[in-house]
Parts: sequence; structure tokens; C-alpha cells
Amino acid sequence: MRRTIGRIVSVWLISTLMSCGPSPVDDPLAVMLNRDYDPARRLAAAKQLGALSNSPDSKRNVDAMHRIIWSDRQPTELRLWAMDRLIEHDPDAFWKIAQRRILEVDLWPVLGPLIERSAKRGDPRFTVALVRSYTRESQIYADDHPPVRPERTAIEALNPGLSVEQAVWGVFVSDDKRVTTSARVDAWTLTSRLVGSDRARALLLGMDSQQPLVLDLKAARWLDVLPANREAVLWLMQVRGESGGAYWDGAQRLAGRLTDKQRQGLELRHLPALYLADFTGPQLSKAVLLSRVTRKLSSIQGPARTEPGIAMRLPSESLADHAEALCFADLLTIGLLLDALADRALVVELFTQADRDLVDTTTEHGGVLGAEEGHIVALSFPAKLRAHDEKFYSSDALVRRMYTGLAHYHFHAQRYHNTAYAGPGVGDLAFAERLRPTALVFTFIDRDTLGVDYYQPGGVVVDLGTIGR
Repeated sequence: MRRTIGRIVSVWLISTLMSCGPSPVDDPLAVMLNRDYDPARRLAAAKQLGALSNSPDSKRNVDAMHRIIWSDRQPTELRLWAMDRLIEHDPDAFWKIAQRRILEVDLWPVLGPLIERSAKRGDPRFTVALVRSYTRESQIYADDHPPVRPERTAIEALNPGLSVEQAVWGVFVSDDKRVTTSARVDAWTLTSRLVGSDRARALLLGMDSQQPLVLDLKAARWLDVLPANREAVLWLMQVRGESGGAYWDGAQRLAGRLTDKQRQGLELRHLPALYLADFTGPQLSKAVLLSRVTRKLSSIQGPARTEPGIAMRLPSESLADHAEALCFADLLTIGLLLDALADRALVVELFTQADRDLVDTTTEHGGVLGAEEGHIVALSFPAKLRAHDEKFYSSDALVRRMYTGLAHYHFHAQRYHNTAYAGPGVGDLAFAERLRPTALVFTFIDRDTLGVDYYQPGGVVVDLGTIGR
């Protein structure tokens, strides 16, 4: 009998404890913000605050809710609760802030509900923010097959009668002065992605606008490849203003000497090569350039490698395998790089920089190959961040110099015998895809030898052989 009563009491105690929520706290705001507490306790404390409008210290609570919602380091359930309380408290204020801060939200369990709530609100002015969010690449959603990105659904809901592509283009051409240049760049980037580069070019050339960004893009129509992402547009804006516009005008005059076939594939990264190369008209075809470069590389081609620790085969490094993808200007650039690497002074400087990289275990080193007084020189730039010995973060100063330089470069110099890591890694190829530069990586093969690999957007990698100390 006692055993039975004991079991009944134990069950009652357990069920009573389970039915009781966390005890009220003296300072729920402090508990809500304290990341040392578990998410359930923090959420319970937040709920203890009640409706924000009823709080005697409403502003302090509102500020705290914003600290919660816009940080991806906060628990999802707490962020969603804060979002709903802020919308309930002052929807106009919340959505005004959300327009600016939506790009701070990277996690779909929070970003998705935020986008869904914006569609329910029904304010077409939020289209600008949705376009900016949609411009970001996603590993979950694709543009051309299900599942449909939440931004796309919301843009459709906020712009009845317009296709998503029309609504996005509307942000680019908007005469609303509140639409920032950054938002217009994102709208151009997304348009190019959704409709393709040819259609985007046709839309651009068919419009009449004095928007500075539109004028910059129209001025680039002599390029075969218009800038189609944020970094490339920034590149365009920078070089258009270089030397008061003289650099851009000179490049355009040189490009005017190219035939239609030679101009195929021409983009911003090729402009320095136009200044440095001695091309003599239509007789210098892509086939002729390919033959020249092939002869130079015939004895130094190496096999494709697999980088340790990465379960994927990295791109072929054979010129022949990439011949179709390389345009006239690419081959022109490769020829210039091979000639430059025959310069003893440049090689000595590259080994000096590689030796400095070897003893610096906080970062990789890198810079820009640029022209100075008729010679190609290796201009070293400090890393933007020092993360670890297998990563190089290019500084803003380096990137700006890269715009008028022949090639971006960095070293794989962690050890003298580093052959396994010769050539660009996955991160390097992603960098090339995003910024679209011509790039080189120099790798220690042994103490007196650096391997040289060329890479560019599209996963093109060409082994340029070695240079010796």
C-alpha cells in the first residue's frame, strides 16, 4: 500500500513540475538578452514582458527586440517571437527598419517567415528589399526549378499584373530617389541572372535614363560581356573614373582596333592587356594566339591534381582542355604573363615575397601584377584579415589596384615541398567567379622552384609551368 501511494505521489510531483512553466524572473529583459541561458528560458522571459505597448519602458524593450531579431547568433524561436511583437507594436516602424536590415538575416528559418509576413502586409515599396535579398545566392533554392524562392513569391504578391522580372527591372529603372545605387546594382544583377545577359543588354540599351549607373553600363556596351554582378559593376564604376576617365577612353580606343571575332568574350579584366599587348589587327586571330601559347607551354603541362581533404576533382590544368572557353583576350593575357615571368627582376621579387609568406603563418600573401614604366612588377598588399596560413583575404586597396592590373596573385607557400596544393583551391575559384579577375597562384614545389597556375572565371585553370630561384 505504501509503495502504491509513493508511486502516486511521485507521478503527481512529476506531472505538477512538468505543467509549471519557468518561474517569473525579476528582470525578464536581462534574461532574454543573456546568451548564457538556454533558449527556452530566454523565450519564457521574453514572453513575461507581454505586449510592448503595455510596457512602461517600451523603447528599451523595442531596442532589445531589434537586437534579437537581426542577429543570426540568436535562437530562431526567440527571433520569430520578437519579430511578431515588433510588428504588433508598430508595423510601420518595423518594416522601415526591415528594409534596411533584411540583408543581415542569412538563416532561412527566420528569413522565410520575414518574407512571408512582408507579402501579407501588401506594401509594394518592400519590393526593393526583396530584390536585394533575392540577389543573394542560395544553396537551397535555384532560379529555374522548385522549390520557389520565398522572395519570388512575395514579389509576385506585392506587384499584381507584373512578372517578377518586370518588377525587378522596375527597381533598376525607378525614378524614386530613395532607391539607392546599391539597390539598383542588385536589381541589375538579379535581372541579368533571371533573363540572361543578352536580354539584359537589350533592355538596357532600349531605355532612356540619366541615372549614373545606367550611363556607366551603357558606356560599357563595347565590351562583349557586360558586368553582371555587384563586384563587376563596382569594377566598372571605378575604372570609368580612373585618371579622370582617360584610362577608360584609352581602352575603348584600343578595343576599337579589334575585329568582331577578337572582341568576343572581352570584359573588364582584359583592359590592362589591351594597353600592354602589341596586337596588329585581324591577322592576329585566336587560333594564332592559341598556337603561340601552346608552343610555349608544350613542355610544361602537368596532370590535374586532387587537393587533399577535398572529395572532388579540381579542374583540368591543360590549355587544350580549355581552348574553347578561352577567348582572344584571355590568350592575349596569358601570352603577356608568360613573357613577364621571363623577366629576372620580377622572378626575384616573387621569390622574396614567397619567402616572407613562408615564415608568416597567420595568412597567405598576395598582390597584383601591374605595369610600371613599361615593366610588369609584383605589387604586394597586406591581407585584409589574418585568419590562418591557408587563406588570403584581398584588401580593398588590392582590389582597386587589380582593376587596372594584369593579374591578381597569391602564394601557396606553407612549406617548400607543397606540390599537393599547387594551383587554385576551391575558395580561389569562388573568388574568381565572384570578382571575375585574371589570377595567378604561385606554389613552392621545392625551395628553389615556384609552380605557376593561371585561373579565371568559369573554372578555367591553366598550368603555366614553373619559375626558378
